[in-house]
Amino acid sequence: MENSVVDSILAARYYRTGETSFEDVCRRVADALGETPEETKEYYDAMFSLSFLPNSPTLMNAGTPLGQLSACFTLPVNDSLPEIFDAVRWGAIIHQSGGGTGYNFSHLRPEGAPVRSTDGVASGPVSFMRVFNAATDVIKQGGRRRGANMGILNVWHPDIMKFIRSKAKEGDFSNFNISVMVSDDFMNHIVHGEMNKVWVTGTDGAGITVGDIWDGVVEGVWKNGEPGILFYDTINRKNPTPELGEIDTTNPCGEQPLLPFESCVLGSINLAKFIRADGLNYEALDKMTRMGIRFLDAVITKNVFPISEIRDATNRTRKVGLGLMGVHDAMLMLRIPYDSEAGRNFCTEVMERINRVAVEESIILGKEKGTFPAYKGSVWDKQGLVMRNAALTTIAPTGTISLLAGCSSGIEPVFSFAYTRRNTVGKTFVMVHPYFESELLRIIDAMGYTGPEADAKRDEVINHVHEKGTIQDLDWLPDSFRAVFKTALDIGWKDHVLMQAAFQQHVHASISKTINMPAYAAKEDVAQAVILAWQEGIKGMTLYRTGSREDVVLALEKQEKPAEPVVTTESKTEPSLVQQLPFNRPRELVGRTFLAQSGCCRLYITINSMNGKPIEVFIRTVGAGCEASSNALGRSISTGLQNGVPYEKFVKQFGKVSCVSAIKNKKSEGISCADVVGKCIELAATNQAITTLDNWSFTPVLPGEKKNPSCPECGQPLDFGEGCNQGICKNCGWSGCS
Repeated sequence: MENSVVDSILAARYYRTGETSFEDVCRRVADALGETPEETKEYYDAMFSLSFLPNSPTLMNAGTPLGQLSACFTLPVNDSLPEIFDAVRWGAIIHQSGGGTGYNFSHLRPEGAPVRSTDGVASGPVSFMRVFNAATDVIKQGGRRRGANMGILNVWHPDIMKFIRSKAKEGDFSNFNISVMVSDDFMNHIVHGEMNKVWVTGTDGAGITVGDIWDGVVEGVWKNGEPGILFYDTINRKNPTPELGEIDTTNPCGEQPLLPFESCVLGSINLAKFIRADGLNYEALDKMTRMGIRFLDAVITKNVFPISEIRDATNRTRKVGLGLMGVHDAMLMLRIPYDSEAGRNFCTEVMERINRVAVEESIILGKEKGTFPAYKGSVWDKQGLVMRNAALTTIAPTGTISLLAGCSSGIEPVFSFAYTRRNTVGKTFVMVHPYFESELLRIIDAMGYTGPEADAKRDEVINHVHEKGTIQDLDWLPDSFRAVFKTALDIGWKDHVLMQAAFQQHVHASISKTINMPAYAAKEDVAQAVILAWQEGIKGMTLYRTGSREDVVLALEKQEKPAEPVVTTESKTEPSLVQQLPFNRPRELVGRTFLAQSGCCRLYITINSMNGKPIEVFIRTVGAGCEASSNALGRSISTGLQNGVPYEKFVKQFGKVSCVSAIKNKKSEGISCADVVGKCIELAATNQAITTLDNWSFTPVLPGEKKNPSCPECGQPLDFGEGCNQGICKNCGWSGCS
């Protein structure tokens, strides 16, 4: 990253009095945590080399009088006015010290329930959430970090529908991510199609069905990315200290399921730093893992906790969260596609090793310094492992520290290989991902381009990826290059889910990651993604459909919205059909023909293009399908395309059409014949190579489509990843969740 950008982030967030360099920050933190000169040097070297960085509160506060070093907190909200406002007060103190808080509001009585002490009625969880949100607004976290909260409601609470819809209006509860805590029982009803079952009864006596809740969740996620989903039983099956109680709360980005009053300290290893010419240096990674566990355990010991209850709960279990950043960078350096089985196998192997070595080091610390106080009855006690820490690994959001480290964030794929950056004097320029650029130059050279011609090809690709966000439609680039250099929006939702699941196998806590979906993703995609996540053993998930949070934050300058298309009418009472546009078909058109499998037959689908856009579609069936219906479908699509209907509308609408035969036929490459046709149209329109239509992935940002909102500090487009649905700025480090 450009030094001026790093300097501005350091100055805004991390420098303390007298500090002028990152070296100063690393020295202060290492001196505060190290017990011996050797340990202090090891901590300093790990941070200064950008091989490992702790969470922001540790970088900000270690070695200072404040001394609050944790990032994640959970607070109980119990059902009395004094207890509710205790939680408000505690949250304000935590935010002021640089932490984020999670609350489960399910213990509060539903709206309209009687309150005996006043002969009145309860106002319900959502109304009290407004109090928490307002309190967060006035806390500036020492001027360095903004307040962030997680609000959770269990799916069996009578106010669940009001909670699900609480953020339907953008701008409401701006300091909260919200998540619904669902049970295996609820998900089983979904999978078995038991939507009409009455799940919970509201205080008005009306029954709320499984389908009511499910439709509300899916609608909310599709519309603006919320609520998130937490899987109660999966979380508690992995609870390391079940005798202390069940877990029903997480921190703001969901990667830390914690008991009441617990906190957690986080740190991330930069995996890209361990890639060598011959592959991953596992020996060096093992050494850094051991250092990371000792570092984070020392953070707990030296931590100045904001309230005594948090001190006691944290020391009782001594949970730490060691994780990764720079994962996609490492995969790019090794030329492993993110959305491949090889990619998932690589990540599984890496995380399994880190988790295993972390356990080994905690055992060493346990024998040296003693076990965590709640060890008796824990899962470690039952295994006979003398552990210092109840939990060791997590995948945390690394929005700001990954900017400092100059690497990809967490386990997320790169969002763009070329983007605009504004420096401290206001000059804008295009930043290009270094591994992408170096490999691009090598490929151009291997293709025989030299001199000005090579420069022109390089500029063509950089300009294209900067404008479009993808290279998947540049078919002159080798397939192997395009397969590796895919962005978050080039990767299908199924591969996002499966990658999260690959890591979750070997992570003690949970994972902060966003399942990215294209703007035209259907609600059915959202529903299927949630079901798959539950089936794969993920503890919680966040989904984000591109552009769905257009107005979630205020940009520095208001962006003018494109004018609505004018619809002509034949009369004041009866609108016309699609406005006829001139279309003169040339005698020859270039096209592609796909052989695809639907539920009832094979389909030969030909899509012809003109000026780079699909203009006509021909469909022929082989097998039991109806030739006349296929012919009619092709003619209808062609008529629409030739009269100005964007092909994306067909793709989106066809993705919502399902039929029984396609759902039952495991070989079907879509949920209906129309869905298969839509996928082929998309592949043809984007010049994407095809091996199978399953999990089709190309996700263009189209002219006139909604885009992500701008950063309120620097005006650059926000990235939505790592479980934060408030947005993260890759230009200045602003984050809505930290």
